[in-house]
Amino acid sequence: MRRPAVPRRMRVMWLTRAQPWLLLGVLVSLHLLLWLDDDLLFGRALLLPHLGLLLLWQPLLRAQSRIEWPVLAALCALVGVFLWFYGPLALSLWLLLLAGLVGGKVFFSRSRGPRIYYLGALAYLIKALLTIALPRALPPGLPVPSGIDTLGLWLAPLALTVMLLVPGRERVDRDREVLDFVSGTFVLLLLAVLVLGTLAAMQLAGVDYLRALLATLGVLVSALMVMGWAWNPRAGFGGVSVAFTRYVLSLALPYERWLESLASLSQEESRPEEFVARAANRLLALPLISGGEWRTRSGANAAPPRRFGEVAAHRQDFEHPLLDLTLYTARPLSGGLLWHFNLLVQLLGQFYQAQLRTEELRRLSYLSAIHDTGARLTHDVKNLLQSLNTLCFAAREATDPDSAARANALLARQLPVISARLEATLDKLRRPQPVDGEWTPAPEWLQATAAHFAGQGVTVEGMTEPDQLLPGALYTTVAENLVGNALQKRLAEPGIAIVLRLGGDRLSVEDSGSAIADDLAGNLLQAPVASASGLGVGLYQSALLARASGFRLQLDHNREGCVRFVLAPEIAS
Repeated sequence: MRRPAVPRRMRVMWLTRAQPWLLLGVLVSLHLLLWLDDDLLFGRALLLPHLGLLLLWQPLLRAQSRIEWPVLAALCALVGVFLWFYGPLALSLWLLLLAGLVGGKVFFSRSRGPRIYYLGALAYLIKALLTIALPRALPPGLPVPSGIDTLGLWLAPLALTVMLLVPGRERVDRDREVLDFVSGTFVLLLLAVLVLGTLAAMQLAGVDYLRALLATLGVLVSALMVMGWAWNPRAGFGGVSVAFTRYVLSLALPYERWLESLASLSQEESRPEEFVARAANRLLALPLISGGEWRTRSGANAAPPRRFGEVAAHRQDFEHPLLDLTLYTARPLSGGLLWHFNLLVQLLGQFYQAQLRTEELRRLSYLSAIHDTGARLTHDVKNLLQSLNTLCFAAREATDPDSAARANALLARQLPVISARLEATLDKLRRPQPVDGEWTPAPEWLQATAAHFAGQGVTVEGMTEPDQLLPGALYTTVAENLVGNALQKRLAEPGIAIVLRLGGDRLSVEDSGSAIADDLAGNLLQAPVASASGLGVGLYQSALLARASGFRLQLDHNREGCVRFVLAPEIAS
């Protein structure tokens, strides 16, 4: 009966929990290889389990990743070469590589438990290298203290006990698949210098292995102390660290200048396509860039590519949701430069997207201006139509000579006013901007308004100074809108009183009907609102016109029996 396959997630969890024990197994199997010494047959046989444990522990590849056939073939070839050249010298080189691998984990681990755990592993590898593997790999003619490898075989496992003393929970490395390559390379090179320096001292000074090792170790420690002091001298002046930082920053200086020019160019150029073209041309100032081509994706159809600079041997493509950019370089770009240029292209794409949004906002603002102008004109035309309907109603009701005479007088008074207002409306269409209209004497405006609403059940009251002037177009528009809304309200609530009152430059329209709902009153003059009585768009446009003229239209009272709108100058309201 076939066993059910273990889920992949369970295998990954098992490898994560067994990670500390895998490294310990790698070191124990390595110590057994060193213990076998000259028995090459059993050593090669034990080398395969050692490499298998190392492959399970190694932090270079993810535990859940699959190894492709080319990588597997190269790995098998390396194992075959290791088996063929297996011996003390091969084990010494292998210990150097393992020390660099574990050293990269020591400097990267932030928790105390994993750091002590990896320090114990690194200490074992260094002691095994210097006391067991390296003395055995030296030529027979060089003086090596007898028994040093035996001493190392018994003392080196003490470092493994340090690893066992770390509690199991603190051994777990949450960043097990991350390795500090720089620190690992530094440890590897440092041990290589120590080994080669020891061999050089033995050859040149003619001393034994132990004295050469101690002398090289002393010179190396002194050199490291001098380098550490020179890196950060703490004596009031900068050290090597400052010079190194300046050098690293100077490498990125052309990129920073291009970013600064990109920010300034976004303020200078308002056309998105030209902005990308000028920014792409400035890429030629960066090192390694010979030319390129770019293409935008903002339109319905893909735009043809546009080139800049010259075509070179190597090509690299970069993509952004709105932009495709290709760079030509004389030499291939490394991984770090690819990441750097990809970041620059993403920033260029974001600036291009901001330019597109700015252009869209500009278009929407233009459409909004057209809409507002059209809404104001529609409102004026609606008021003119209402006035004409009133005149037509008065003309139809004139059945006797007296009423015909009153209708003719009304027509004689209102038709010039309607003609002037129609002319003002056409002037707004020719010049779509908020205007106050001509200033009209207040008594004259009050008399014309009383005549306009005569016969509609609207009480017109007021006290004005003879030399007082009012913006006639604004007051007429607001008055007709407010009175028209009140008349519509009277159809639903018969018998309510409507009073238009002008006191100085303060205009109010009041009705005795029901109060406006709170949710409707809150947005009544701030935005267009939906209402069965017609309130909303007209009042919103009147409020905008009043605000543009330096006045304020507001709902002064809103209670049962008294709903009052007031128009007054902003400074007096």
